[in-house]
Amino acid sequence: MSRVFRYHQPAADSDHHQPILFRKRRRRNSSLPCLIAADEATITDGDGTRSIESFRRMPRRKYVTLTRREADNIALSNSGIQPPTALEDEYPWLPPRSYVPNSAIGYKALIDVYRRYGSRLTPAAAYCDEKWNTICNALRRKSALDARFYFAWHVPIQDVFVLEERRADRRVIALDINAMYSSCMQKDIPKPSALERIALNRRYEPGESLPAGLYRCRLGKPTSSFIREFNPFRTFFSGTRLRASLDEPTEVDLNEFEVGFYARHFDCVYLDDAVISKEVVPHPIAREAQRAFARRLSYRMSGNKPLADREKFLATLLASTSSRPNKQRRIFTNRSELMSYLQEHFGVLSANDEPEAASFRWMGRTKRLMLSVSPEQSMINTTDINDPYSCFMLNQRIVALGRIKLLELIERVQALGPEIQICYANIDSVHFSLPQNQTDVVLEQLSSLSSDDMGSFKIEAVSRHGLWLEPGRYWLYSDKVEKFRNRSIGNGADPFKEKSVHVASRRLGDLHVPIIVSQQLDQSMSNLRSLQVSQESSESSVQQHLVEQSRSDTYASILEQLETNRRVSTPQRLQAFRSLKKRIG
Repeated sequence: MSRVFRYHQPAADSDHHQPILFRKRRRRNSSLPCLIAADEATITDGDGTRSIESFRRMPRRKYVTLTRREADNIALSNSGIQPPTALEDEYPWLPPRSYVPNSAIGYKALIDVYRRYGSRLTPAAAYCDEKWNTICNALRRKSALDARFYFAWHVPIQDVFVLEERRADRRVIALDINAMYSSCMQKDIPKPSALERIALNRRYEPGESLPAGLYRCRLGKPTSSFIREFNPFRTFFSGTRLRASLDEPTEVDLNEFEVGFYARHFDCVYLDDAVISKEVVPHPIAREAQRAFARRLSYRMSGNKPLADREKFLATLLASTSSRPNKQRRIFTNRSELMSYLQEHFGVLSANDEPEAASFRWMGRTKRLMLSVSPEQSMINTTDINDPYSCFMLNQRIVALGRIKLLELIERVQALGPEIQICYANIDSVHFSLPQNQTDVVLEQLSSLSSDDMGSFKIEAVSRHGLWLEPGRYWLYSDKVEKFRNRSIGNGADPFKEKSVHVASRRLGDLHVPIIVSQQLDQSMSNLRSLQVSQESSESSVQQHLVEQSRSDTYASILEQLETNRRVSTPQRLQAFRSLKKRIG
């Protein structure tokens, strides 16, 4: 059986029976930072220009530069001292500003940015704290059964189906859903304090109306080519997520609206049990999401792009406001007790043939599960699943509804014509190719269905060709690049950038040690996808397939597939990128 959960399997339900009272977060210190600019030799602030090494003698306050490179210059010249933060990192919605190798000129630019946008520079953490307190006022408390939503399938749809579309007789269209997560927040939610666990042990009847909640399901055989081609289910493997095999039953936690959707694509949906609430309430910050979207449209219509981008950025923060749990630490002197604890409380179950060192390695790298092992003891930092500063249900249902919205958009696009080929899908966008002679008709149909409304889709771009390396890395182009993303490396000025360099600060006690970090495209590409040439009419196209895992696969066999991708498929994808760069870069 394929299992689709946060980790390997579902965790045991919490034995905490009392309602958990939400706690508000304290207001953070809102003191203004000290503005400073830097080049490679000097710094400039309100007291004038002086040597960059003099930064270490300045009072220890919060300093901020305009660009990341200025902060890096200060960090490298003042090892051991906490470096400034950069506005372009904290507020990505600000208009881009280039680094100026003159600190005096850079300081004037920084002052200008603060003069124009200073009142809008709300730190992300402070904004989330404020909205979390709004949630506390509205909901007051939660049941410990909220932990079920934490361990459920929680990732959005992020997939690539085609490497490149270069056929001369085809075109590429990119669609984007407006304010995806904000629109998902408009749906009512189960009341967190009224959650109850019920046993079902029966089949779901198509068209049946289910109470709002999370249902533990077993899905039978797929009955549609759609679900086989766009299989969204992901299984956990050694710190990564692979495609879950549909050739065997699939165990997964689904919200009530997901059960109805997947019942159309599987011959049977068996309901084991559920965590439901007979009472539903509006999402406590749904109205704030509506207001942010309205402000965004207003700013965009008036040509104020920075503030429109700010509202988009804040709307993204809104969706994750309720999922910032605290950590809890446990120490074990016996490794078998550690693994038993992780299996029971977090659903972590290493495969029989998975080396213990490999398990500890991925657990030492994850954000939500951090393990430190020494010969004497093992220390594990995990999410506090009964944390009163979070409500996992709110975020999990938003992401789940977003998955359904994207799958329904893919279905709608496919229905426009038999020769349409889906190339890429990522959270709130879909890219597809189609014959050139059908482009005008399809665009007309899409235009009649699209709008600027929240939750509707819009036509983002139309190009002659496209290249898709992996989620978050694509280039749509004709004679030049018209739209692109190159996560973690690229920027708006250089679509073919292959390397980024920045300075990371590692803290050792009271010392801040600067470390130069270089990230290169070839080293940061995933090895989770293989390439396969498929023949279509007289020309071939290269398909991408996420590695699939079934219960019969061994740990070694999956590693072998990943290694083959590293040696063969990843270099081929990189070659396609460099070939495009050579042609039009």
